[in-house]
Amino acid sequence: MSDLKRAVESDRRLVDARLRRDLRFGRDVPPRLAAAMRYAVLGPGKRVRPILTLAAFRAAGGRDLAAVLPFCAGIEFIHTFSLIHDDLPSMDDDDFRRGRPSLHRRFDEATAILAADGLFAYAFELFARAPGPAERKVEAVRAIGSAVGPSGMTGGQMLDMDEARIPGTEVRSSASRVLETYRKKTAEFIAAAVVVGAVLGGATPAVQRKLRQAGLALGILFQMTDDLLDADQASEADQATMISALGSARTVSRAESQARKSERLFRSLGAEYKVLVRFPDMVLHRRS
Repeated sequence: MSDLKRAVESDRRLVDARLRRDLRFGRDVPPRLAAAMRYAVLGPGKRVRPILTLAAFRAAGGRDLAAVLPFCAGIEFIHTFSLIHDDLPSMDDDDFRRGRPSLHRRFDEATAILAADGLFAYAFELFARAPGPAERKVEAVRAIGSAVGPSGMTGGQMLDMDEARIPGTEVRSSASRVLETYRKKTAEFIAAAVVVGAVLGGATPAVQRKLRQAGLALGILFQMTDDLLDADQASEADQATMISALGSARTVSRAESQARKSERLFRSLGAEYKVLVRFPDMVLHRRS
């Protein structure tokens, strides 16, 4: 696993450098807004989604990183946008994110909302300005838009809010309902990150479809491992999770099943996808 970790760390540094570059604003952006956007993005982060995009891009035959790095940055900006919203008092009302005060606590709620909006819009500006064949960029943008729209991340956040337990009552969410929330809120965007890299790298539609299925399994696995890592936190007590629906042991079993499914699908695409083949096991055994 050490060589995979080295590759992931190398790509994380590459993505971080791009993020810092794209967050250097001129005088046309209000300083407080620019500072809030940088604070939200440049804190500690795994950069899982853009790293998956890079891995899929290379596996599909992509060589020119200039064509994919704007999408890597934009994907991370959209992910950060979702975290800012998730932390707001009207959503999950979290005071901390990644070991630091959440954005609305470090600045204020209005600034946090505007910073999230700015990151979301800026992502699509980066997508449009990226070099490369127009038809590939259009398909990549379509995949991202679908993953974060009302049938994807936005819809998943709505389901998550609807399923939140009222304090003092029992969690009634079924495993199938929780799974639907996980697919929409988390897995669709992780799958899109994989597909976008493949699209930009020139993968065929058949390969893209299989990568989407592998990415969905990986995304559901990621959310299940989040549940297991956060199981002892007081903030999770009122949340509808796979653990509240099935218990820890059965959640572990389902996580392992999703890992094997994702790994099998990645492996079926050939040796070029060997880096992606190893991601599910890394996610399954992560400690943070």
